[in-house]
Amino acid sequence: MSNLHDISSIGAKIKAIRKSQGVSQETLAGLAGTGQRYISELERGKPTARIREMLKVLDALGAGLYIADRKEVKEWNRLTSI
Repeated sequence: MSNLHDISSIGAKIKAIRKSQGVSQETLAGLAGTGQRYISELERGKPTARIREMLKVLDALGAGLYIADRKEVKEWNRLTSI
Protein backbone atom coordinates (compact mmCIF):
# COMPACT_ATOMS: atom_id res chain seq x y z
CA MET A 1 0.00 0.00 0.00
CA SER A 2 1.35 3.40 -0.89
CA ASN A 3 0.29 6.80 0.33
CA LEU A 4 -0.96 8.94 -2.52
CA HIS A 5 -1.20 12.57 -1.53
CA ASP A 6 -2.03 14.36 -4.77
CA ILE A 7 -3.33 13.80 -8.30
CA SER A 8 0.21 13.52 -9.67
CA SER A 9 1.04 10.55 -7.43
CA ILE A 10 -2.31 8.93 -8.22
CA GLY A 11 -1.68 9.38 -11.95
CA ALA A 12 1.82 7.94 -11.65
CA LYS A 13 0.46 4.89 -9.80
CA ILE A 14 -2.22 4.33 -12.43
CA LYS A 15 0.41 4.59 -15.17
CA ALA A 16 2.66 2.08 -13.38
CA ILE A 17 -0.21 -0.41 -13.03
CA ARG A 18 -1.20 0.04 -16.67
CA LYS A 19 2.35 -0.48 -17.90
CA SER A 20 2.90 -3.51 -15.65
CA GLN A 21 -0.15 -5.08 -17.28
CA GLY A 22 1.11 -4.25 -20.78
CA VAL A 23 -1.97 -2.19 -21.61
CA SER A 24 -1.80 0.84 -23.90
CA GLN A 25 -3.52 4.10 -23.03
CA GLU A 26 -5.84 3.58 -25.99
CA THR A 27 -6.83 0.10 -24.85
CA LEU A 28 -7.37 1.26 -21.28
CA ALA A 29 -9.54 4.12 -22.50
CA GLY A 30 -11.70 1.64 -24.41
CA LEU A 31 -12.01 -0.67 -21.40
CA ALA A 32 -12.88 2.22 -19.08
CA GLY A 33 -15.23 3.98 -21.49
CA THR A 34 -13.17 7.16 -21.48
CA GLY A 35 -11.03 8.90 -24.07
CA GLN A 36 -7.31 8.29 -24.55
CA ARG A 37 -6.77 11.99 -23.86
CA TYR A 38 -8.32 11.57 -20.40
CA ILE A 39 -5.97 8.66 -19.64
CA SER A 40 -2.99 10.76 -20.74
CA GLU A 41 -4.07 13.74 -18.64
CA LEU A 42 -4.80 11.54 -15.62
CA GLU A 43 -1.38 9.89 -15.79
CA ARG A 44 0.30 13.30 -16.09
CA GLY A 45 -1.51 14.52 -12.97
CA LYS A 46 -3.79 17.10 -14.54
CA PRO A 47 -5.58 18.63 -11.55
CA THR A 48 -9.00 18.61 -13.22
CA ALA A 49 -9.20 14.80 -13.44
CA ARG A 50 -12.76 13.71 -12.69
CA ILE A 51 -13.21 11.09 -9.97
CA ARG A 52 -16.01 9.19 -11.79
CA GLU A 53 -13.77 8.50 -14.77
CA MET A 54 -10.81 7.76 -12.50
CA LEU A 55 -12.84 5.07 -10.73
CA LYS A 56 -13.75 3.57 -14.13
CA VAL A 57 -10.07 3.47 -15.06
CA LEU A 58 -9.14 1.79 -11.78
CA ASP A 59 -11.91 -0.75 -12.25
CA ALA A 60 -10.75 -1.51 -15.80
CA LEU A 61 -7.26 -2.18 -14.41
CA GLY A 62 -8.62 -4.43 -11.68
CA ALA A 63 -7.45 -1.90 -9.11
CA GLY A 64 -9.38 0.01 -6.51
CA LEU A 65 -9.34 3.01 -4.26
CA TYR A 66 -8.98 2.57 -0.51
CA ILE A 67 -9.59 5.52 1.78
CA ALA A 68 -8.70 5.44 5.44
CA ASP A 69 -8.32 8.05 8.10
CA ARG A 70 -4.86 8.47 9.58
CA LYS A 71 -5.78 6.53 12.73
CA GLU A 72 -6.75 3.47 10.66
CA VAL A 73 -3.51 3.62 8.70
CA LYS A 74 -1.41 3.90 11.86
CA GLU A 75 -3.22 0.92 13.40
CA TRP A 76 -2.87 -1.13 10.19
CA ASN A 77 0.86 -0.34 10.04
CA ARG A 78 1.27 -1.30 13.70
CA LEU A 79 -0.50 -4.63 13.19
CA THR A 80 1.33 -5.57 10.00
CA SER A 81 4.77 -4.81 11.38
CA ILE A 82 4.49 -7.44 14.12
